[in-house]
Amino acid sequence: QQWWGKGCYPIPSYMNNLPPEDWMVESLDFFHRPEWLLTANSLEELNEKVIDMETGCQGTRPGRECRCTTCMEGAPEDAVSGSPWVDEKTRRITARFLVFTPDYGQWAMVSSAFFMSRSGHIWKRIVVQSFYMSTYGTDVPGVVTLVAALGVWCLMLARNLLVETREIFNTARIFGPGKVLKHYVDFWNIVDWISILGSIPLLLAWFSYDAAVAAVNDAADKMIREGTLSDVPALNELYLLVDDANWANKLQRYVLCLYPIVVMLRLFKSFHAQPRLALVTRTLVECYVDIAHFGLVLSVIATTYTVTGTCLFGQDLYYYANFQRSLHATFRMILGDSDWDDMSNVGLVPAGVFHWTFNVLLRTIMLNMLLAIIMDTYTKVKESVGTNAETLYSQAMEIWRRFWGARAGNWVAFPDVMDVLESTAVKILEKEFVDRYRAADGTLDIEQLMVDAKEMMDTDESLVSTRHIREALPRLGWKQVQEMFAGARAVYEKKYPPPSDDMKALNQLRLDVLTLQEKVHVLKLGVNIVNSVQRQKATQGQEVIHAAQLLPPLQQLNELAEQDLLSP
Repeated sequence: QQWWGKGCYPIPSYMNNLPPEDWMVESLDFFHRPEWLLTANSLEELNEKVIDMETGCQGTRPGRECRCTTCMEGAPEDAVSGSPWVDEKTRRITARFLVFTPDYGQWAMVSSAFFMSRSGHIWKRIVVQSFYMSTYGTDVPGVVTLVAALGVWCLMLARNLLVETREIFNTARIFGPGKVLKHYVDFWNIVDWISILGSIPLLLAWFSYDAAVAAVNDAADKMIREGTLSDVPALNELYLLVDDANWANKLQRYVLCLYPIVVMLRLFKSFHAQPRLALVTRTLVECYVDIAHFGLVLSVIATTYTVTGTCLFGQDLYYYANFQRSLHATFRMILGDSDWDDMSNVGLVPAGVFHWTFNVLLRTIMLNMLLAIIMDTYTKVKESVGTNAETLYSQAMEIWRRFWGARAGNWVAFPDVMDVLESTAVKILEKEFVDRYRAADGTLDIEQLMVDAKEMMDTDESLVSTRHIREALPRLGWKQVQEMFAGARAVYEKKYPPPSDDMKALNQLRLDVLTLQEKVHVLKLGVNIVNSVQRQKATQGQEVIHAAQLLPPLQQLNELAEQDLLSP
């Protein structure tokens, strides 16, 4: 009769309606009214405590204290009984126990949780969280390998930090501190700094996890030495420390799973230097605009089917229960993973219409259009690379040959050659055109000077001649010079391909027309000279013409000859 008269307890409509996840069981932050069942107690004491928890100490024998420590919370001091441990307000019951496996040196927290939903359904979830008592391992070879790998990784990070910092200082020295962002920041430099700065949270997460494990070991060792294994405050502290260690372990694994993505981007930077390996990155760079516009259309269609799936199946299937789960189910269907049996149980006709339209529109049409966009760009990029592009094996052998040639003194590194060429161009510009780069206050415009120097390296043949290179680098061998010029010629011909036969004929025709125009112009000047002579004879009656009278037309011919408009 008391239960019939009770009102409904207000519960949020979203609570425990969907299957629970592991994170809901793993943490102790959501727990209230904890009770301890200790193995040090006798079986009779444990039975009495369970009965007290069930009845709220209403069945306690006279003269015996209630063993349920939380049942009497909120009750008056003179009350004989309290509320049951499980009542109408209970939304979850979790039983946890800690296990230590000495054979493996491993701690394990086992949690069994039961979630009560508004409909009366009880969800159950069993989760085991474990971690080793030594974060570096127990065997000596494993510890040595781990420490060595960690040391190599730290050295590589230090090297990358030194290289990037030096590049920033050089950029600031050449162009000024205010223009570092303009001349230094690009996509690959950002990737380098992400890999460097991303190591900081990774190291912090690792050391935090190591400190949490050490705290668990110290607390357990203290309880063993002091004999407080059945002490509830000590056990509560140990369980909290184990919970912190589990979360630290999970955090460092989350951070660790993101770092390989950064390493993958750095590998793409290395692939960019090899023509055949750079096909993938160049394809993505070339077609990202088309993919972005196509993705907008695809997202609109996928969102429409997400809402449609929620309306059709959300009442009966938990993976369509809300928008987030339905969106995930839609993405799985795009990849071919669909639960037709469960959907057909809801309704064969709506499930059939949903599947047919979805498969035809999204999987057949839209995905193939996406592949067509990518493959079309891939074909163009592959044609631009050509069939004679250097393979990975040949490039590796070339790097190996240059490395040993540089050690033997028979080869000069290309960065040294480029430094010499750039410095030579800058010296020439400073010497011959210094007034062009000098501002009103007397300072030199270094930025424009470097830009013109690079342009001069690309256009002025005297700077890329063998004589200038050999004079600038006397230790540069003739074989390397020939190889450099052959490579430069190949790059130039690839950037500016030779004209076809039709273009050659058209250029020759244009040259012939220009030649005829020059000859006609010369003939006109000659006719003007003859006419001038005839006029002088007719007006002055002179048989001999002085040279001064022919000076104006002859000066015009001389100017044309100086401008190379007349043939030799």
